[in-house]
Amino acid sequence: MFENDLNIQRLEVKFESSTERQKVLYANGRMQVRVLVLVSGENAQAEEVSLHGHPALETLKLISYNTSAPLGGDWNVDAQENRYAHDIAGGTARVMPLVPAVGNRLSDPSESIQVFEFWVTCRRPGSIQIAAEITLEGKKYRSNGFEGHDSSVSLQAIAPKLYPVSNFMLNRTRVLDSPSLFEKVEQYSLVLYGEGRQINLLDWKSLQVKYDAEFATEFFSSGDATKVSSGLKSYVGYIAPIYGAQVTARTSQGFRTVSQDPGTISIISYLTAEHPNKPERTGQVDLHVFDEFGTEHIIRISPDIANRTYKIS
Repeated sequence: MFENDLNIQRLEVKFESSTERQKVLYANGRMQVRVLVLVSGENAQAEEVSLHGHPALETLKLISYNTSAPLGGDWNVDAQENRYAHDIAGGTARVMPLVPAVGNRLSDPSESIQVFEFWVTCRRPGSIQIAAEITLEGKKYRSNGFEGHDSSVSLQAIAPKLYPVSNFMLNRTRVLDSPSLFEKVEQYSLVLYGEGRQINLLDWKSLQVKYDAEFATEFFSSGDATKVSSGLKSYVGYIAPIYGAQVTARTSQGFRTVSQDPGTISIISYLTAEHPNKPERTGQVDLHVFDEFGTEHIIRISPDIANRTYKIS
């Protein structure tokens, strides 16, 4: 139970670093910046008390410092973290998918100051100063200079960096040759280079290929490739899910597994000397790939049946 006549003693908005008041993000609607809100109550004896469990905490929100309106429109707030880098300096590729947090409270219930995290994205270039609002016993408290609370952070959203196709490479990285089975498994890695380094690719989607989080998804079947050139009779292409140290394709002869490099998108080819047992599927595939910042790029994958491989454009 909470006593009557509670007030808000502390309502603070900050980043992880207390000295940092402004951050820059890419305006792609996916890159997030983490914003923390610290809040505590005050009882009739002017003592700081925890509001853990108080219904007022359900009203806690981020607002515009200048207008007092909740963030909306091009600016979006989420209580859950996503997979993309939260700083334009970039970062290492995530090897495993994120496990959603139960809630956005970071503090222990016993602590007088309760800490909550919010994740802010923006869809168009622009800037905003962010404050917080909470309603306690019917009274609104805001950190934009009213009621003695003045605390905020600023975000500047800039246009995301778009890279031409020439910055993408499709490299053959692994070959598993099984002469006794008259088959071969080849792995290609789609890689993005920019700013003098490899930029991680963290997701993909396509209107032509259904994403499977467990197995590589078939997107190509050559039919009888010997009509074009000599070599193994046919090959089938698969696009792999992003996460996991290994990736598995379900071929006509069973499961075939290869290692997978983080930050790349794997294309698996299963080549066999046997006559193809499925219809041809040789059209181009438009692949929407998302880099480590959440920026979307479109890559077209075209079959090169004569060389039993693929081209990108």
